[in-house]
Amino acid sequence: MRSALSLLGLATTFATLSSAHTVFTNLFINDENQGDGTCIRMPKDGSTCTAPILGRSNPDLACGRDGASAVAFTCGAPAGAKLTFEFRMYADLSQRGAIDPSHKGPMAVYLKPVSDMASTPAAGDGWFKIWDEGYDSGSGKFATEKLIANNGLLSVNLPPGLPTGYYLVRHEIITLQNVTAGPTVDAQFYAGCAQLYVQGSSSGSLNIPAESKVSIPGHVSPGDAGLHFNIYDQPLKLPYAIPGPKVFFPGGGSSGGNVKAAASAPTGGIPPSCLIKNANWCGLEVADYNSETGCWAAVEACYQQGDVCYKSAPPTGSKGCDKWDRQKCDGLRDSCSAGNFNGPPNKGVKLGDIILNDIPSGSLPAAVNQGATPSVVDSGTTTSGSGGNEVKEAQPEPAKQEPAAPAPSPESAPAPAPVPEYSAPAPESAPPTAPVPVVVAAPAAPAAPCGGTTIVKRSGTQTVVRTIVVRHRRRRATRQAA
Repeated sequence: MRSALSLLGLATTFATLSSAHTVFTNLFINDENQGDGTCIRMPKDGSTCTAPILGRSNPDLACGRDGASAVAFTCGAPAGAKLTFEFRMYADLSQRGAIDPSHKGPMAVYLKPVSDMASTPAAGDGWFKIWDEGYDSGSGKFATEKLIANNGLLSVNLPPGLPTGYYLVRHEIITLQNVTAGPTVDAQFYAGCAQLYVQGSSSGSLNIPAESKVSIPGHVSPGDAGLHFNIYDQPLKLPYAIPGPKVFFPGGGSSGGNVKAAASAPTGGIPPSCLIKNANWCGLEVADYNSETGCWAAVEACYQQGDVCYKSAPPTGSKGCDKWDRQKCDGLRDSCSAGNFNGPPNKGVKLGDIILNDIPSGSLPAAVNQGATPSVVDSGTTTSGSGGNEVKEAQPEPAKQEPAAPAPSPESAPAPAPVPEYSAPAPESAPPTAPVPVVVAAPAAPAAPCGGTTIVKRSGTQTVVRTIVVRHRRRRATRQAA
């Protein structure tokens, strides 16, 4: 049973606070939106989810706050597929924007092969960079300025030479608005990860060159010039040196750019029986019943699934949980109240996922590393190469037929002076890796009473105990008040 205190907490859990920072909220694979927060290791606290990561030795640099713990779902993608990352200043889209224009700096995308999503630590060795960009002298823009111009969207092609297996894909944004020639203030780091199962053209391990394989944290050095670059110098002291290792872009195999789907992950894929999804939670059909007791047990089991949904919802929100309660659980309750004790009604009917911003601005940008020079010519052999660092500003591809979203807010003027933020020290030890949550089907047996009004109804010689669930009324009242 959800307590009144936890119900009231729903109104504040997702009140996402932002100070013009950013968070990775959505992953698109070959232009298909996987859903708000789906397959992404998002921070759990909406009030700090967009804040930068403190400390160069902080294990959160690997996958962000709470990124040491795996999420339930892993998204499938073919090798060579186009990945699009969506960034928001407000995770729940309560306000538009990707990152404040004053937050200028480089961006990068990394990969790490993992043997097991639940047990392989995000922090540590095994990472390599597949793309980066700093300052583009041709356009006069940093990578973050191009991100803003593309409505918070960054598209990058996966290397075609990746072997089949599980990977963490990591974005990194470094902003330099607080770095000055005077007393040095650290550059700000933003990082986040998504879980991928890549269907490649080969099996086995990937041979990563020593100069490209890094540990995170530890992939940048305190003395890197790119961390101490003053964006307020006039003129800028170019060229800008991007922090981190050399790009490694494994070639070989065939491109997956035109492939619209990949094999589902053997472990962690979204189950076909999923009726509705909210981030990394899935609503499953309740057990069949043919009695009044079984009917009300199904109602209770349905609301219990909803409780798990609300508790697991990331800062992108809980709209899928709301839809589950209103359309599935309330429907079951109404059917039981009407005396229909054979069910469930509408068995197996999909409710449809709720996505806040399906295709921002109606189209997705082209991959920034399209046509990148591979670092290998076939699987299993490696040579160093450019990896396609020299890229132009992404140009939108032809618009798809999805409805367009409202345009983002106009850019504000860059800050005239740096403002130090988040100066508290960061923890230096990695949190333990938590096991992947397991989605289980609703139980067939009647659930034990856990609150609400209990009514004893006598029918002949049989006594039927029926629990009328009232907590959903409190929950709905709390949502409406919020």
